[in-house]
Amino acid sequence: MGTAATAGAMNSGQALKSFSCHHCQQPMQQGEPAVYAERAGYDKLWHPACFVCRTCNELLVDMIYFWKKGNMYCGRHYGDSEKPRCGGCDKLIFSNEYTQAEGQNWHLKHFCCFDCDCILAGETYVMENEKPICRPCYMKNYAVKCSSCQTAVDPEAQRVSYDTLHWHAQPQCFKCSGCSKGLIGQRFMVVQGFVFCSVECKKKILN
Repeated sequence: MGTAATAGAMNSGQALKSFSCHHCQQPMQQGEPAVYAERAGYDKLWHPACFVCRTCNELLVDMIYFWKKGNMYCGRHYGDSEKPRCGGCDKLIFSNEYTQAEGQNWHLKHFCCFDCDCILAGETYVMENEKPICRPCYMKNYAVKCSSCQTAVDPEAQRVSYDTLHWHAQPQCFKCSGCSKGLIGQRFMVVQGFVFCSVECKKKILN
């Protein structure tokens, strides 16, 4: 449960105890404003400007604070220390079932394709412009086309890329435009959108 802090001033009796600010560790002077936090115990006090959330440094004077394992938290970051937060709706996840992806936690229904809203938990997806896209939408709207067979290149398929040109990394697609020799792992040259294994093959097509 959160509690509001109490502000006061150091009196002469307290000053004799040589209190220091729990946050900055600087000595508290007689008559100086001080903040007490009941849940932290009255053996601890803070300068008003030092009474902040451990995570975000939000000032917590006259606000609800949470004390956990020797640290002060605002409501949001106390919640984050107790439950995961959904990367989609930015709310805490209370269900035992949720998914983790892209370094974040998600409600199952909130980790979905940005284009069609289908749920992606357990499914193949591609990050496009920092947004998750399901495989069908990716193939339809974002996938590059093979310069040889003119079909979309699957996101999980190996491919060869050169400038704005792309090929399936297969001998039947990435091959010399002159002699049809497979060029996987071989030296090649690209001229006017054609790929060649040699100058001789280039002359066959472009001369």
